[in-house]
Amino acid sequence: MYRLSFRTPLLGSAVLAASVTATAAQAQQTPAGTSVNNQASVSYEVGGTPTSVSSNVATFVVDKKVNLAVAEVGGAPTQTAINTTDQVTTFTVTNLTNSVQDFRLEADQQLVSIPLLGTDNFNMNSLRAFVDSNGNGTYDVGVDTATYIDELAPDATVTVFLVGNVPNTPGAETAIVSLNAIAATGGSGGVLGADLVASSTLVADSPTTVETVFADDSGLLNSARNGQGRAFDAYHISTAVVTLVKSATVISDPVNLLLNPHPIPGAVVEYCMHVNNAGPGIAANVTVSDNVPANSTFVPGSIAVGTAGILGACILVGTSEDDNNTGADETDLYGGSFDGTTMRATLPTVSALTSMAVSFRVTVN
Repeated sequence: MYRLSFRTPLLGSAVLAASVTATAAQAQQTPAGTSVNNQASVSYEVGGTPTSVSSNVATFVVDKKVNLAVAEVGGAPTQTAINTTDQVTTFTVTNLTNSVQDFRLEADQQLVSIPLLGTDNFNMNSLRAFVDSNGNGTYDVGVDTATYIDELAPDATVTVFLVGNVPNTPGAETAIVSLNAIAATGGSGGVLGADLVASSTLVADSPTTVETVFADDSGLLNSARNGQGRAFDAYHISTAVVTLVKSATVISDPVNLLLNPHPIPGAVVEYCMHVNNAGPGIAANVTVSDNVPANSTFVPGSIAVGTAGILGACILVGTSEDDNNTGADETDLYGGSFDGTTMRATLPTVSALTSMAVSFRVTVN
């Protein structure tokens, strides 16, 4: 009668305990290409004599499990201004693959709306991706020049910068950008490897060949199991482009009265100033100042402030202001004053893509 018992010693790399957590297992992934060798034995007795026989060695190599994580750093849009250069957004790329990998980098512009980032309405100029070569987390011009990630070890993280120039586009506010990292072949330092290609799922595994399995998750504008990872950031223009346009209109003269008046002595002339904000930010605490010109006299109580008019009208809807900073007229949104030399008008804000107006009158001496 035979009594059989089996032992299964592992002759290569192996999992030591079934209770290892997923996180720990991920942090200690068996490197791709590792041979896992396994041999069993059987012990038995014949006529009371114990003996044993070993099996052949079953061998397979660990395949490559391709994964990565791309993340934006800071959690808020990059504040910038019109017509500025080398503006930086910052990302990290982590190699979650069980082998050393290169990563090709794409700096993309997106026509999308993303909560917390805004709605894209302009594109950056000359948008590029650079690797943080010295690991200081700060973009250094002329130092951080690498355009791909070279030989990134498993579980290692590197910082990547998107660098671009802001166009001179009045009214534009938000440019949404993304960093897309594509897993590429590692193993040759100083050279970007070819993009990885997943082994076919229609072909059975070869135990002696290191095959490639994509294991990355899906995300916004990114499919699952494509060997790529993407994260988003935005450039946000927070400045306001304000212009001031001034005109002078003869209102009346002592000879022609209101009929085609001319700027003769005694004529009343109205100065109109349009405050235009091309955006994208709001202009706050706006003050318009104008010195009364020589050879003219300020007309008391002639200051008016409000929304810009059309068809020749200086102000569409507004308020009249007296010549000081106190009184009932100061309870509205606007203010006006004259100190004997200079007229001043105040507006709390001028919103983007709007125009406000200020007017006052003088008499020609």
